[in-house]
Amino acid sequence: MWKWLVAAGRGRAQSDAKSIPAESTEHEAIAHGPWLVGPVVGAVEPHAANLWVRGHEPGPVYAWVGQRHDLRDARLAGQAQRREDGGHAAVVRIEGLEPATRYFYTLTSSPTRPALVETPPSFRTAPASPRAVGPFTFVFGSCFAPHNPFGEGSVHRLLQLLERDDAPDFGLLIGDQVYPDQAWNNGLGRVALTLEDYREVYRIAWAQTAWREALARLPWYMMWDDHEVDNDWAWTTQDRIEAQIPWLNRFWRWLRHAPPEARQLTRRRITAAIHAFWEHQLLHAPRLIRPPETAPDGRPLLLTSDRGHFSYAFTYGPAAFYVMDLYSHRVSGPYGRALMNSAQWADLEQWLLRVRDAYPIKFIVTPDTVFHHSLIPWGLAAWTDFPDDRRRLIHLLAAHQVDGVFLLSGDIHLGYALEAYLEGAEGPLPVWEFTASPWGQATPPWGFKLSRIARVPGVRHAGWLARWIGPNFGWVRFAGGPRPWVQFRLETPDGPVYEARFVRMRQGWRRVQPEDEQGSTHASSFRR
Repeated sequence: MWKWLVAAGRGRAQSDAKSIPAESTEHEAIAHGPWLVGPVVGAVEPHAANLWVRGHEPGPVYAWVGQRHDLRDARLAGQAQRREDGGHAAVVRIEGLEPATRYFYTLTSSPTRPALVETPPSFRTAPASPRAVGPFTFVFGSCFAPHNPFGEGSVHRLLQLLERDDAPDFGLLIGDQVYPDQAWNNGLGRVALTLEDYREVYRIAWAQTAWREALARLPWYMMWDDHEVDNDWAWTTQDRIEAQIPWLNRFWRWLRHAPPEARQLTRRRITAAIHAFWEHQLLHAPRLIRPPETAPDGRPLLLTSDRGHFSYAFTYGPAAFYVMDLYSHRVSGPYGRALMNSAQWADLEQWLLRVRDAYPIKFIVTPDTVFHHSLIPWGLAAWTDFPDDRRRLIHLLAAHQVDGVFLLSGDIHLGYALEAYLEGAEGPLPVWEFTASPWGQATPPWGFKLSRIARVPGVRHAGWLARWIGPNFGWVRFAGGPRPWVQFRLETPDGPVYEARFVRMRQGWRRVQPEDEQGSTHASSFRR
C-alpha cells in the first residue's frame, strides 16, 4: 500500500492524461516484428521445453530448434494454434530434446523453413538426474513497471550476466511482473479495467522494454503477487464471491476522479486480470499441483467451491522448487483471515515430505516475505499480516526437520538476506531467506526503519545478513555431490553488493565464507 504514497506526487500529473506514450528503446525494432509479445522461454525439462508467444491475430505458430548459432541445422520441432479466446497467445511444447543441452530457436507463423538467423535466442534444458552435481545458476526477483524511477538498469545488468561463461540457466519472476492498477506507470494512464486493458499492460511491460530480450534468452518460471490484479487485494470470504482493495486505494482513486469500477474490485475485473495472468504467466509454466477446475480449458474462473490453486513444483539437478500461490484463496474479512486453504497446506506438506531426503537443496518460492515484519499494519500485504499462517509454515519445516531450505521472496521493494534457526524436532534447524525486489519500481523512503525481523514462535534466533535499498535481483548458484552448497549474491545495476555461501557440513547446513568451507559461520562483506 505504501507504493501509492510514494508515487502520489509523480502520478498525479501523469494520470490525468488519457495515455502515456511508450518509451523509445533499443528494442523498438523487434517490437514491430511478427509477434506482438515474445517469444518467452517457459519451463524446461530434461527432454522438453515450452516456448510462448502472442501474435496479432489467430493462426498457427511453428517452433524451429537447432544446436548451431545460425540455426543452419534447425528442425521443425512443434506447432500450436493462437486462439482468439486466448488473446492470440500460444505455447509450443518441444519434446525429444537432450538433457543439459543448449538449443537455439526461432518461432514463425509459417511452416516454411526460416532463413539463417545471425543471433537467435537460446535456452538450456534441465539436467536428467537429481544426482547431477552442477553447478547450476538461476536469478530471481519481482516488481517491475516500465515508467519507474530507476529505469531498466537491473534488466540490463541481467543481460550482461547472460554473456558470461557462468550465465544463469533459468530465472524466477515471483510477482508484480506488471502494474495494471498503477495509472502513472502502467502505460495506459489509467487503472486497467477490462481484459484488453490487462493484456495491453503486459504488452507494454514485456514488448517495449529490455524484458523482451531477457524473456527470450532464459527459461522463466513465474507466479503472481497482488499487482497482477490490484494492490493488496483479497477475497472477503472463503466462497470467493466478493473481493476488496484497501480503503486508502479507494480513497486515493476517488480524489483523482477515477471511475467507480476502478475504486472497487468487481468480479468482472478479477476475471479479466486472472485470464491475462493465465495467458502470459501460467500457460508456459510446469504442470500445476492442483489446477483450478476450469483451468484445463483455459478459463481459470476460481469458482466458489473449487479448492484448486496455481502452485507448482519442479526440480533442477539436486534442487527441488515449490512455487507458492498466495492469492487464489487469500481471504481477509469479517469471517477470518488466511493466506491459503487446507488443500494448499496439504499439498505443501506432501511436497516437503517427498523431497526432504530425495533432494539436498529445497527452494520455497513465496512472492511475499516471510521473516520481514512491517511495523505498520497494512492489513492485507504479506505473511506479516497473516501471523497464524506464518507460524504454520515455520512449524511444518521444524516438525518434519526439513533441512537445506532456502526461502526466495520479493514484493517489498527492498533486498535482504536473513538467517533463522528454528526449534526443530531434532535440534536447531537453519533456514535462510533471500529477498530481491524491485527490478524497477519505487522504493520506500524509510527503507528498513519501519520494519524488523518477525518474532515467530518456534524461531530460536534470526538475524539480518545483509540489507539493501534500491533496485536489485537475486543470483543463486548451487551444486550437489557429497557436500552440496548454495551461493547467493544480491545484484544491482552496478554489480553485486552482497555474497554468501552455504554448505552442508557433516553436522548440517552452515553459512561459510565463499573462499573458506572449514566451518566459519560469518557472512561475507557487502556495501550499501
